[in-house]
This record gives sequence, C-alpha cells and structure tokens, in this order.
Amino acid sequence: MANMAASMKGQKPELKHYLRSNKLPDVYEALLTGLAVMCPDDPLQFILDKLRCLKENGMEELNWDMFVEDYMKPPNKVITESNLDFIFNLDDESMIDFIDIPVNIQRGQGYFGGRFEGITKSRKIWPTPEMYATAYGHYNMSLKNMCFSAWMQYYLHKKKKKMAMEKKMTRAALHHAHRILRVHLNVWRDWLRYRKGCQAMAYHKLKRIYFVSVGIVLFREWRAVAKRNKDQREYFEMTLRLERGENVDDEETFGQGDGDAQDKLSGQLGIELAVKVFSFLDIADLARCACVCRSWKVIAYHSSLWNRLDFSKVRNRVTDLVTTKLLSKCRPYLIHLSMRGCTQLQSSTFLSISECRNLQDLNLSQCKGLDDESLKFVVKGCKIILYLNLSHTHITDASLRTISKYCHNVQFLSLAYCKKFSDRGLQYLSAGKCSKKLEYLDLSGCLQITPDGFKSLSSGCNMLQTLVLNEFPTLNDDCMMAVAAKCTKIHTLSILGSPLLTDETFKRLANNRNLRKLRIEGNQRISDLSLKAIGKNCTDLEHLYLADCQRLTDASLKAIANCSKLVVCNIADVVQITNTGVQSLAEGSCASSMRELNLTNCIRVGDMAMFNIRKFKNLVYLSVCFCEHISEKSGIELLGQLHALVSLDISGCNCSDEGLSSLGKYNNHLRDVTLSECADITDLGLQKFTQQCKDIERLDLSHCKLLTDGAIKNLAFCCRYLTSLNLAGCKLITNLSIQYLSGVCHHLHTLDISGCIIITDKALKYLRKGCKKLKYLTMLYCKGITKHAAMKMTRHVPALKFSDDEIPVYYGYK
Repeated sequence: MANMAASMKGQKPELKHYLRSNKLPDVYEALLTGLAVMCPDDPLQFILDKLRCLKENGMEELNWDMFVEDYMKPPNKVITESNLDFIFNLDDESMIDFIDIPVNIQRGQGYFGGRFEGITKSRKIWPTPEMYATAYGHYNMSLKNMCFSAWMQYYLHKKKKKMAMEKKMTRAALHHAHRILRVHLNVWRDWLRYRKGCQAMAYHKLKRIYFVSVGIVLFREWRAVAKRNKDQREYFEMTLRLERGENVDDEETFGQGDGDAQDKLSGQLGIELAVKVFSFLDIADLARCACVCRSWKVIAYHSSLWNRLDFSKVRNRVTDLVTTKLLSKCRPYLIHLSMRGCTQLQSSTFLSISECRNLQDLNLSQCKGLDDESLKFVVKGCKIILYLNLSHTHITDASLRTISKYCHNVQFLSLAYCKKFSDRGLQYLSAGKCSKKLEYLDLSGCLQITPDGFKSLSSGCNMLQTLVLNEFPTLNDDCMMAVAAKCTKIHTLSILGSPLLTDETFKRLANNRNLRKLRIEGNQRISDLSLKAIGKNCTDLEHLYLADCQRLTDASLKAIANCSKLVVCNIADVVQITNTGVQSLAEGSCASSMRELNLTNCIRVGDMAMFNIRKFKNLVYLSVCFCEHISEKSGIELLGQLHALVSLDISGCNCSDEGLSSLGKYNNHLRDVTLSECADITDLGLQKFTQQCKDIERLDLSHCKLLTDGAIKNLAFCCRYLTSLNLAGCKLITNLSIQYLSGVCHHLHTLDISGCIIITDKALKYLRKGCKKLKYLTMLYCKGITKHAAMKMTRHVPALKFSDDEIPVYYGYK
C-alpha cells in the first residue's frame, strides 16, 4: 500500500478527480473488505468474479460490504476512509482546488454551509475561510462526541462492575453468616446428641442392673444351658446350610444369585477338582465367584477353601464389617488366620475371632488396634491355638499373663519388637501351663529385657527348641548363660546384631550338642575357639551363618569341615578366610551335603578356592561377590563344571565375555545369575551366554555399562521365561530394549531400570501392553520419564518406585 500511495503522490489533480468521480476507491474498498472477511482459496478468481458482477449490475448499489455474505458481514468497516485517502493520496492539497457541486441542486444548503440558488450544472469553487472554520468546527465537535461517548462507556462499565462486586460481597457476607450459623448449629446438635446419648446410656445401665440383679439368682444355670444348646444348634444348622449352598442370612457377604445359571466347571470336573481349582483364588476372587450361580456358590463355600484366611494381602482395604461377616461364615472350618498389617481393625473383629473355636494358627502382627483387652477375648475363645504371632504390637505384661492362663497348647510365640512388656511378663509366661509346650520364641528387638528376665524364662520354658534374638545390641553373656544352662534342647539359635556376646556363650551352647542351625552377624568378639567347640560337639549342624565376624580365620572352617550334615554355610564379609579354609571345607565330610556357600567379600579367596569348590558336587547356590583375586580363565571358567549349580553371584569379579561364554557352555542349567558391576561384559558375551542358558529366570546386569539394545534383544528372544531382570546403571539401554522385553518376556514380574536415562514414557506403554504380570518396577533417576507417566503406571504395577533426581556419583556416569 505504501508503494501505491507513493506512486499516486504527485499525480495531476484531474486524474485524482477522475478516480474519485468514477468511485474507484469505493470499488477498491469493497474488494479489500471481501478478501479480508471471506478469505477465498483463489483471491484472483474472487476479484475477477466480483468485477464481472459490477460490470453487469452497475455502480448504483455499490457498498463497502456488498462482496461479503450476509452471515459474515462485520458491524464496522474493515478499511477506514483515512486509509483509502492515504492509498489514493486524496488528502493532497491539490484536491482542494476542485469541489463538485451536484447538478441536481437547485436551491438549498451547500456542502460547507453556503446557499446556492439557480445552479443548473457543476461548478468548481475555491474554499473560503468560513468553509475552513466550519469544517474545523465540525471535525472538532466529532472528536469531542467520540471522546465523550468513549468516556461514557468506560464510566458505565466501571459502574456496572462496581455494582456486580457489591452484589457478590453482599452474597459472600450472607454466605459467611450462614456458615457461622451452621457451625454453631452443628456444635449444638452434637452436644445435644451427646447429652441424649449419655442419658440413654445411663438409663440402659440402670435398667440392665435392675433386671440382672433380679434374675441372676433364678436364671443363671438355665441361661447357661439354653445358651449352650442354642450355640450347638446354630453351629450344626449353619454347617448344613453352608454345605448345601443356602443363604445364611438375608444380607449376603458374597452377593445373591438366582440359582438358574448353569456351568460346565462343576458338572464336568466334579466337586473335588473344582474345589482344587478354586483353592488358587484369594478372598476377593472367591467372593466374586460365589455370585455367579448356585453351583459355584456351593464350591466357593466348601470347607477346605475356608480353613485358611489371609487378610494381609488386602490389609489397606479390609474393615471390621468385612472381617466380622467372613469370620461368622467360616468359623467352623477356620484353622489358619493372618491379620498381619491390618491396622484398621478394632475390637469387633477380635471379638469375632474369639468365636472361631477351631483356630490353631493366628497372626496378629502389626495390628495397631490390638490391646490387652482384645487379646484376652481372643485367647479365651480360641483355646487350642498352637501358633501365635504378636510381633510389632502394643501388648503389656497383662497379655502375657492372659496367654499363660488360657493358651495351654501354644508352641509358637513371637513377641518381636513388642516394647511394652517387661521381665514380669516373662515370669508369667514361664509360670503358665504353656511353658512346657513352648518350642519357638522370638524376642527380637525387645531391648527392655534384662538378665533377670532371661533367667525367669529359662527356668520355666526349658523345652524351647528355637530362640530368635535378632537386633539385640544389649544381649550379653549373662543373658545367654542362663538360657544355655537350662534350655538344653535348643537346636536353632539366631542372634543377628548382638556384638557383646563372647566365646564363653557359644562354648556353653555347644556343650548341649543339639545345635543344628546357628545364625550370627556383626560379632567382633567371637573367635576360632567358638567354632572349634561347635564343630567338635555339634556334629548334626546343618545351617551356619557367620556374616561379618572379622576374627574368624581358616581354622574355623577346618573345625566345621567334619559336620557331615552341613547344608548351608554363609561366611560373607569374613575377610581373613583364604583358599586354605575353602580347601578344608572341600576335603571334609561336609562336601557331599553342602548345597549353599556364600563367600561374599572374602577378598583373600582366589582361583585355588574355585578349584576346590568343584568338589562340592551337590552345590546349588554360590556367591563370590567382590572376590577380586578370582581370575577369569582359572577361576570363573571352573565354576561351569559345577553341574548342580542353579544360582550364581559373581558381582564385581573379573569376568568378561570369554569367561561368561565358558560359564554358560559347561553349565546350561543356571536359573539365577548375578553379574552386577562386571564392567567388561559386552553384547557379544551376553549373547553367547543366553543362547546356551535359555532357562534363566532371574538375571542381574546392573552397572554393566557396555551393554546395548542388541544384548537385551538376544536376552529377550532366548530367555522367554525370564521373571526378574535388573538393568540399573546400564546407561546405553533405550526404549527398544523395553519393547523387546515386553513383546516376548510375558512372565516378567520384577524389573529395575534405574539410571537408564535414555528411556522415556514410550517404554512404559510397552510394559503396560506386554508385561501383564509385572508387580515390581523400579525407575530411580530416570530423567526421561515424566511424573505423569509414572503415576499412570501405578494403576498397573502394585509396587513402583520412581524419581527423576540427578544421577548419584557412585553410578559412575560422566
């Protein structure tokens, strides 16, 4: 437009007058308006069509919006007259010389206020000063009108906005007043309800006292007999009705069926096989199956399906209402009951448990609602309990007194991490009728027990066979001496995290000659003398756990080498063990029975030990983590000759592609392999290994930084039954690897991709689609995955860990 205006500038006034008189600016305005509003696909054709229309219809009806459809016509002009004047340069002073006076004006008002009389044709006149003044006044008045109109609109808008705000404030004040009144009304209503409740409670108490005092003498025996007969009748009636699949009451826990549906499961398989199929379902699935039809309901109510209930799997959703209904229906059959971690349960549930007279195994660990009174209800009703787990609860000495009084047959008792009972509680327990039958006792983390408590315990419970005292840093020789002196039948002892015990305790325990399982960890005072006594006296030793006992040497292994029944030997973090100690084990009588050997962080063990380990013909599990002196050719390759080996851990060892290939070549029965921090393993080595060991189920490749998508591709297609995979720290892994795994490994339930910074949200889509059985997913330090995608994944994976923090330094990324 600027170029066009520049080209029009300087032209003769006659040309401009010609353009004006032939309405060329008006035509230009109409065309531009049509183009701006209609936006045709072919603007040139649009212009030609409209010009042709003007030629046919003439210029009489020319208007600025005549080329715009009716439904799209704008309310105001798109192009102002000032823009047209600028384009055609009509505001030039040369145009002032010519003013057209219309031909048809005969008599009347002129353009600038003058009077023209008797004019019969157009004339060109020169504007006078009065005309300029009139035009200026008219223009000034137009500007004032425009400003006044704008100001008036602004004022009205502000006034309307102010009135709307006042209305809102009035409504808000009224709402606030109503809220205050409602709060006070609710408080008053609660107070009134409380007062009425107190009055009603007092009335009922007085009424109950009155009737009880009147009838207690006359009807005591009658009531006892009637109640006993009623309970027996209800018990047998409910048993028969459950066997028939009939409704026990109107409000069914498992839903109601019409009884008309038929199925092929019970008809073709028979009731025994159908019950076997249903035995693999949990409580929620059994409830759904009971709603299908009558025959399925009969199967779902079968007594063998309800002798064991485990609420720990639904611990976050179970309520008192659900548990009381289920327990009331299956109480004749219930033998095993687990309430572990059910923190929402209250006294009503424990009261229902007390009605399960046949209950033998009860787990109430981590039940925050359990107190002394609730436990009293339970043990008074369930008098044949054999196994009782009360760990992580708030029971006191009163509960132990109740157990000793009513639980005459209890054999298994766990009081781990119960902080509120004292030595007096152990006195009650040892003086009770159950003390002579108690075989298993767990007092882990009960730091409040003193040597006097252990003396009381050992004096009464002298038939103990298993004693667990883990995480007991205050446990000393005085405590254990009393136990070792009187509890001579102990064959399983676990004292992990008890650093104060010395050789005197273990020598005294060894003199009993009954130890079969011993677990010790983090004790820096035990020496070879203890192991010599154990190896000499406890020839039936089967399980030995001596982790992080730094004073033990090869002499300890030589002492226990003659334990011909030794199955498990764990000497992790015992840094003084050398090849000689392993050789002593391999040449002893325990070589034929050894099935598990853990040499983790035994840094002095080397290739010679691997040569001797070959003599363990029945070895199933071996761990040589971070044994740096084990070479690849002379050490790792020899492990392949252990044909019974199923699980192997060589994390941090000197293993590359050659050693891994040899390992798989000689032993293709491996199921569980850990190759963490074997930095020299590449795609080629893993490819050869997976092609040879196709039955791998659990594989740990964490921090093998040279692995790429090619290795995971071969792993996925060769090991289709993979259930657990750890790829943490494999920074070259991309979405393609996850696509391979989700497309082939449908049994995968554990996956760790922490530190795989290239993986994005797309990988989670593959996992949702292919890995339907995935239960545990770890995605720490995955910057390519968004929080939204991780939250979406929680609906499909029960246990998920995610963070997008910075990669830690120990990952070794540059």
